[in-house]
Amino acid sequence: MIKCLYCGYECPDTANICPNCGKPIIKTVRDTQPTFDDIKEALRREKDGIKQTEPLSQKQAIIAASGVLLLAFIAYQFLTG
Repeated sequence: MIKCLYCGYECPDTANICPNCGKPIIKTVRDTQPTFDDIKEALRREKDGIKQTEPLSQKQAIIAASGVLLLAFIAYQFLTG
């Protein structure tokens, strides 16, 4: 609930105008800061959205290392003439 600065009426958080006096609701920084539960929920959603990658299998690692060595050998042969 947000307290109206003009009449002191407890307005709903979603209100933009005080239902008691009709004046605009002025939201202070304190009223709009996220709560601990809001932050915890956002972190949980972010963590769920990040996919965990599986490590390379031994076969994939050997193929990748062989490719790197082949490229290094070709570059060496090209640069040394």
